[in-house]
Amino acid sequence: MIPWKRIGYWLLILFIIFLVIQLVIKIVGGSLGFEELVVGLLIANLGYSFYINSKISEHIGWHRARERK
Repeated sequence: MIPWKRIGYWLLILFIIFLVIQLVIKIVGGSLGFEELVVGLLIANLGYSFYINSKISEHIGWHRARERK
């Protein structure tokens, strides 16, 4: 069975690396337009926020289960 969350995580990391490279290229003077770069960075931020939210939810759930014992 393929771990879809792990694949999604690594795709997000690759997307962020791509955006960082494009940001450096934009600063130097080329490649993507400003609007496309901003939209890409916002999508990366949203994806990472969902990832962090799921990790925090798991952690809080662990504490609640521990308190019930």
